[in-house]
Amino acid sequence: MNATLENAKNIATEDYFLLVIRNWDDKLEDYLPVDDPSTTRQTFSQYSVAETAFFSTNYGSCSQSGGKDVKLELLHLRFGVPHMIRNRILFP
Repeated sequence: MNATLENAKNIATEDYFLLVIRNWDDKLEDYLPVDDPSTTRQTFSQYSVAETAFFSTNYGSCSQSGGKDVKLELLHLRFGVPHMIRNRILFP
């Protein structure tokens, strides 16, 4: 099964890379889940492009941060199972 993702190419939905920016929640004392509506997601078919986006993302480009820390994660999804590749926390 193929689906058109953000980069306008048809790629297998079973194998792709996901760059997520998760916001800090004071009540949870943790970062919001990946499926939260406030979480920013970008989908990539190639690892090199996803990794470049990961390293080029800085705190200033996280408009949804609201002055709080954000967690940046690069995930590889294979058959719906997420695998962490890289993560880092960005501070204001």
